[in-house]
Amino acid sequence: MQHSFRKLLRKNLLYMALPVVLILSGFLLLLVQVSRLEMFRTHTMEDPSLIREYYSSGQMNVSVTMEGLKSTGISVKEGDKETAEYFYLIMDKKVQLVLLTEKTAKSVRADGKAPLSLHANIVKDEVTAGYMEREYAASLGIETDEMTGLCSVYVFDETAYPRIRIQLLRYSSIGIAVLLGLIMLYVILATAVPALNHEARVLRRFGRVGRYIRKLDREMEKKLRFHQDNVTVTENYLIVSYITHIDVVRIDDIKYLSKHIEKRKRGFGRPIHVYRLTASNADDLYFEADFFEEEIINDVIYFMRGEPLLEYEEHVLKEKEEEENEMAQRQQESDLLAEEEGREAEQEIDNLFDDDELT
Repeated sequence: MQHSFRKLLRKNLLYMALPVVLILSGFLLLLVQVSRLEMFRTHTMEDPSLIREYYSSGQMNVSVTMEGLKSTGISVKEGDKETAEYFYLIMDKKVQLVLLTEKTAKSVRADGKAPLSLHANIVKDEVTAGYMEREYAASLGIETDEMTGLCSVYVFDETAYPRIRIQLLRYSSIGIAVLLGLIMLYVILATAVPALNHEARVLRRFGRVGRYIRKLDREMEKKLRFHQDNVTVTENYLIVSYITHIDVVRIDDIKYLSKHIEKRKRGFGRPIHVYRLTASNADDLYFEADFFEEEIINDVIYFMRGEPLLEYEEHVLKEKEEEENEMAQRQQESDLLAEEEGREAEQEIDNLFDDDELT
């Protein structure tokens, strides 16, 4: 199997990009499904007189164009501030009420003859319709019963239209779609031009990234000494790849190389030995890598140095000897305790027989 630094970059790129693409795609699919709910949909209404049919079918959010709106002179206030105003138009011998925000109401008053494109929510408001009928009857000096049914109980309410919610959903969908597109574009470009890969930034300290990628490709192809799992040793470089990044160390830069062992717990299980390789120099190099198998770290050190770290081997042997001595001491103490308990039991039995003879 041919190894190359270019393949490592491509593999890490896919490992990093694929989960992000899947998560964003899931969010986008969820937003698309949510946008199909009636509370987020906006239907185009060609004829405002169909307001009752739209309400009955559950199509509450509509986009409609109206002409000839006139003010009723009745406003909605929050405290001392007017926030909305009722307008009306005559359709099919009925008064159709339209509640507009103060901003839209000003534009209608400025040019009431121009068609008004409106996003509104259809609401059923019998109280407001009845109030309007009583106001009209009082202004005309007639009985209220004569005005019953004049106003439609269905109202175009611009203030109830969920504009912010719909826009937030729309912009979120667009944003995620754009982000997905940018990620896919980056993956394509970074695959075609490895120097653009974010993981290749580790080579900047050596010089031109593109040139060093080609150099490492030749190293891994023609001067490979050791490769296992995520570790590669060539004649001149140590390369350790992780899911999130790739470490590259020039072997000639290493002045101090050490190997340590520590115990680390994995969950609720027993502690395991972790072998840590440390490489450094007097300048700015400091590198660490952990291994869970001693054989691998020994092979890495051997192919980097050409020989094992003997002082560490002595340390390991000493540690094993201390553990064996500790276990032997614990066993000896356990045997002595068992022997002492046995003597005490024998003494109790002898005392029991002596008591029986005296009796």
